[in-house]
Amino acid sequence: MKYILLIFLIFTSIVFKGQTFILSGKITDKKEPLPFATIMVKGTTFGTNSNVDGAYALKLPAGTYEMVYQYVGYSKKIQKIELTGDKTVNINLSADGVSLSEVEVKAGEDPAYPIIRKAIKKRKYYQKQIDAYTCIAYIKGLQRIKQIPKNFSKLVKLSGGNASDTADIKGVVYLSESESKYHYRAPDDEKEIMYSSKVSGDNKAFSFNQLSDMKVNFYNNLVELGNLSDRPFTSPINENAFLYYRFYLLGTIKGDGKIINKIKVVPKRKTDPCFRGIIYIQDSTWRITSVDLMLTKEAKIDFVDTLLIKQLHAPVAADSIWLPVTLNFYFDFKAFGFKGDGYFNANIKDYNLHPEFPKKFFKNEVLKVEEGANKKDTAYWATNRAVPLTNEEAKDYRTKDSIAMIRGTDRYKDSVDKKRNKFKFNDVFMGYTYNNTKKKFTASLPGIITNGVQYNTVEGLNLSYKLSIHKEYEDHRFINITGKSRYGFSNKLWGGELGASYLFKPEKFSSVGINIKTITEQFNEQDPISPLINSAYTLLMNENFMKLYKESALSAFYYTELVNGIYFNGILKYAERAPLKNTSDLLLIDDKNKLFTSNDPQNPANEANMFTLNNALTAEALFSFRFKQKYYTLPHQKIISGSKYPRLSIGYKKAFPYLNSVADYDLASINISDKIKLGLFGNLNYRLRGGYFLNTGKMYFMDYKHFTGNQTFFNTNDYLSSYRLLPYYTYSADKWFTEAHAEHHFNGFIINKIPLIKKLKVQEVVGGHFMASNKLDYYYEINFGLEKLFKVIRIDYVLGYAPDAKIKQGFTIGINMGF
Repeated sequence: MKYILLIFLIFTSIVFKGQTFILSGKITDKKEPLPFATIMVKGTTFGTNSNVDGAYALKLPAGTYEMVYQYVGYSKKIQKIELTGDKTVNINLSADGVSLSEVEVKAGEDPAYPIIRKAIKKRKYYQKQIDAYTCIAYIKGLQRIKQIPKNFSKLVKLSGGNASDTADIKGVVYLSESESKYHYRAPDDEKEIMYSSKVSGDNKAFSFNQLSDMKVNFYNNLVELGNLSDRPFTSPINENAFLYYRFYLLGTIKGDGKIINKIKVVPKRKTDPCFRGIIYIQDSTWRITSVDLMLTKEAKIDFVDTLLIKQLHAPVAADSIWLPVTLNFYFDFKAFGFKGDGYFNANIKDYNLHPEFPKKFFKNEVLKVEEGANKKDTAYWATNRAVPLTNEEAKDYRTKDSIAMIRGTDRYKDSVDKKRNKFKFNDVFMGYTYNNTKKKFTASLPGIITNGVQYNTVEGLNLSYKLSIHKEYEDHRFINITGKSRYGFSNKLWGGELGASYLFKPEKFSSVGINIKTITEQFNEQDPISPLINSAYTLLMNENFMKLYKESALSAFYYTELVNGIYFNGILKYAERAPLKNTSDLLLIDDKNKLFTSNDPQNPANEANMFTLNNALTAEALFSFRFKQKYYTLPHQKIISGSKYPRLSIGYKKAFPYLNSVADYDLASINISDKIKLGLFGNLNYRLRGGYFLNTGKMYFMDYKHFTGNQTFFNTNDYLSSYRLLPYYTYSADKWFTEAHAEHHFNGFIINKIPLIKKLKVQEVVGGHFMASNKLDYYYEINFGLEKLFKVIRIDYVLGYAPDAKIKQGFTIGINMGF
C-alpha cells in the first residue's frame, strides 16, 4: 500500500510541476469588502491587492504556501494553503485587536509622545538605510465623474457643442493600468521604465501612472505632493513634529512576536500643512509599518477636496529592512457643480536590494516609456494583471474599446465631421472651426465676440481678424499656420500677417518657421500694454499709452535642443520700419486737464521729429542652458520635468548694414532665472538680466532695450520680468542695462496663522525689482501682495524709488495662474 501511495505522490508531483494555478477570493470585514487589501506569500514581497470590490486573484505554481492577508487598520491573518488547482479562499479580517493594558500612562502626556520621539530619533537612519534597490510596480488608476451641473448640456449646446457628448462625461473618465520597473540609488537618483500601459478607450495613449509620484516617504521631514499643492506637508515624524501635531496612542497590536503601536495624529491648527489619521510604529525598532492618513481642503491642497493615503510596509530583507508593498491614493472633488472621485493603487513586488546599474544609467532620464508599451493585447493583461478588474472597470474597457474601434473608422469620422462642420448662427459670435478628423486637420476662425475691436489714437477704431490652421502627422509632428488681418478706420491702414511653423522632430523640440507681415507693432516687442486696457484708458481717461509704428518684415526661425538641456534659437529678419502719427482724438470722457501725447515715445509733446523710414537686417542667436535637466521619454516625445539648477540664457543680436539696411548695432545679453523651494517657508523666484551694446553704429528707437513697465492699474505682464510703476519708454537703454527681479511666495505660511483671514484661502507674496542703465542710475520697486483671490487674482501694493527722490506708490491687480 505504501508503494502505491509513493507512486501516487511521485506521479502528482510530476503532473503539477511547472503548472500554475489561480488563488482567488474576496477580502471582507464581516460583509463589507476591503478595497486594496494586501495578499502576499509569507517571507516574500510576491503578492497582489484586492480591487475596489475586495476581490483578488494571484497566480502561483502548485505547492503549499503560507498566505498573508493584510489591510491597514485590521489584524493580519496568515493561512496555510495547498494549491493543486485553482482555488477560492475568502478571508474575513477583523479590526485591530488593540490593547492598552500594558501601556504606562504618565500624567500630562499621552503615551504616544515617547514613541514618536524615538521614531523621530530613528528617522534619518531609515531615511538613509538603503543604498539602492529595484522593484516591479503594477499601478491602476481610475477617475470618475459622479455628478454634472443640471444645465451643463444646455451650455455645451449653446457654445456650439453636441449636447449628446455630455453623456460621455459622467461615469468613468479615466481608467488605466501600467507595469514598470523602478530603479533607485541614494541619495536621490531614480529611474522608472514603463514596459506596459493600457488606457481605456485609447490604444495610442500612455498611462500617466508613476510609482515615483506615489512613493511618498514619511521619513522625509517634508512630504512633496507635486501639483496638488504649492507647499510641502509636514511628516508626522518631522524633527519638529510636536510644533504641528498632537498624538494619541490608541493601543498596541501583537503578532509574529512584534508589537505595533497604533497612533492617532491630529494637526494643532487645521490650516497647517499637516496630515491627520493613523500611523503605525513598530516597538523597539521604531520604524513605520503602515499609514492611514488624509489631507483636506483646509490643509490647502489643490484640485481635490480630500486625499487619503494608505501605505503598507513589509520586510524585504528578514526583519531589518521594510519597504512599501501597497500604496493607495483615494481622492474626491467637487467644483462648479461637478462631483467625482478616484484612486491610484500600486502593488509593489520583487525588491532587489543589491542591483548592479550600468554606467550612466541614472544620467537625466527619470522615466522611459518603452516602444510598444501600449500595444499589449487583452490576453497579455489577463495573464499579467496583478489586481482583478471590478465589474465597473471591465465594463468600461469593453464599452470604450468598442466605441474607440467604431470612432476609428473613416465612416464614423466623416459623419461626425459633417455634423460638427455645419455652420450655425452662434458661430458668427463665438467663432467657427472646421474639422477633418481623418486627415487630422483643423481650421479656426474667430467670432465677433472673440475677435476683438480696439481703439488707439494712431488707428482710431481698429478691427483685427485672426485665423489658424493645424495639421498633424504621425509621431507627433505638426504644422501650424496663423494669419491676421487688421484695419484702422481712422488712418485707413490695412495690415496683415501670415506665419507657418513645422515641428519636425518632437523628441528634440525641433521646429522651423517663416513669417511675413506688414502691420502695426508696439515699439517694445514685449507688448507691455494690452490693446484692451489701452482702449479703456484712452477712451475713458485721456491716457494713450500705446505707441506704434508700422513694420513690414520677412523672418525665419530655427529652434532645437542640441543636447539635453542645451537649446538653440536662431532668428533671421529683414524689416522696413515706418513712422505713424496720431489720427484720432475720440473720447468718451474728456478730462480737460489732460491732452493726448504724441506717438513719438522720445518726444511726447509733438511728432515733428519722428524717426525716418528705414530698413534693418538682423540676426539673433540665443543659447539656453538647463544643467542636469531631468526628463521623461515617450515614443517620439520628450517631456521636461525640471532641474535643481538655474536656467542660463546667452544671446547675441547683430544688425547688418547691408542690402539697403541702415541699422548697425551689436547687442550681447545674459539671463539667469530659477525657482528655489524653501519648504514650509514657500518659494523664492528670481530673474537676473543684463546686456551691453558692443556696437551702436546706427540705432532707431525700436532697437533700444525697452523695459516692461506699467502705468495702469492692471498688470498683464509676467510678474518676474516687469515693473509695476515704471514708465513704458522713458528710460529705454541704448548702451547698457541691468535688471534684477525677485519674489517670495509664502504660500500661506503667515496668513494661515491669522484667525478669520486664513479662511479667505489667499497667499502672501513680497517682491523686489531693480533696474539700472545708461539712462538711469537706478530704479527699484518693492511690492507687497495677496494672490489666489478667487483662485487666480492677485493684488499688489507697490512702492517705487528713483534718483529724483520722489516715491511712487500704487496698487495693481492682475491674473496670476501660477509661478
